Amino acid sequence: MRIGISGTFWAEPHVGSGQYVRHLVHELPKVAPQHEYLVFIPAYTNPTIPKIAGVAVDRVPTPLDTLHPKLAKLWYEQVELPRAAARLAVDVLHVPYYAPPLRQLTPVITTVHDLIPLLLPDYRGSLAMRLYTSLATRAVCRSQHLIAVSDHTRDDIIDVLNVNAQRVSTVYEGVDPIYQPQPPAAIAAVRERFNLQRPYFYYIGGFDVRKNLLTLLRALGRVRRRYAGPIQLVIGGQRPTSTAALFPALESTILDEDLASDVVFVGRVSTEENAALYAGAEAFVWPSRYEGFGLPPLEAMACGAAVIASNASSMPEIIGRGGVLIAPNDTEAWATAMVRVLQDQPWRTELRQQARARADDFSWTSFAQQIVQVYERIPNRIKLL
Repeated sequence: MRIGISGTFWAEPHVGSGQYVRHLVHELPKVAPQHEYLVFIPAYTNPTIPKIAGVAVDRVPTPLDTLHPKLAKLWYEQVELPRAAARLAVDVLHVPYYAPPLRQLTPVITTVHDLIPLLLPDYRGSLAMRLYTSLATRAVCRSQHLIAVSDHTRDDIIDVLNVNAQRVSTVYEGVDPIYQPQPPAAIAAVRERFNLQRPYFYYIGGFDVRKNLLTLLRALGRVRRRYAGPIQLVIGGQRPTSTAALFPALESTILDEDLASDVVFVGRVSTEENAALYAGAEAFVWPSRYEGFGLPPLEAMACGAAVIASNASSMPEIIGRGGVLIAPNDTEAWATAMVRVLQDQPWRTELRQQARARADDFSWTSFAQQIVQVYERIPNRIKLL
């Protein structure tokens, strides 16, 4: 088979879709070298063309590349990508995010990470964004097959998009091998780099409203009033430059809870720094109200961190026995679990061991093997239609 893959997010390795496509492309030739792989990368992203054994790359220009990146993206998705796939005679085109072409000249497989714009009103955006989502949704429903990143997302696809269950497969993501227990020297170095002189909880994963950081801050306020020892909350990631309904301001809650000296924003961190921050934390805390998959808790578990996470959406499915699951808005339960992980060392050690064991269930190799199985079912099905 000749398999085409859209590399729209290739140039964004720090976002979830970028990690997904990169791991996909790197693993496929290893697990199924009998197939041909061709990655289409849009020129408007100014990509560095990858050189991967067993993978060809086609740089795809549009007439709008230098005029408007959002319109160039739309033109690439809806016009140039299907043309390129047809021109190069791919048997299957895999679009690994929620924007396949509406006019499908080749059998299309689409990965659906979540249905957030359809399920959460705060994320529907401007009129232009709503029109784009509507177009993408119509195209997703026309896809030959859909890949969901969790059973929770698969259920959403079936219920919300009214797609036949036989057209949707769940394939779990993996965890990068860099995420593993870290040597003491790496943990000490990252502590020194960010001036972390106290035991700390760690959070990374975004600042938008569904991430529920206000509940986490209120829980930390209760922890500080009940726990006599020094403690900090370390928050990683680039903060938004402006506040809006989608990005609630955190400062007022920090001041109200008297946490000004207890919350540390470390900004964007490298993969190596992130791994060390996971490993050095008393616990990784993840109060998100909705996730299609939820990669940071898995990364934290792989590093041997105790994990305290929301019990909403896909989290019970992904974290399973590997962490403590709490209702996202139950501030008291969050505070109780955080205090216990600080005071009860045997319990914290048990959580770390359970986390590592659970993380072993996820690998990008297994992910790629299952993706290939989906690819290989498509031509036979097409011939029967």
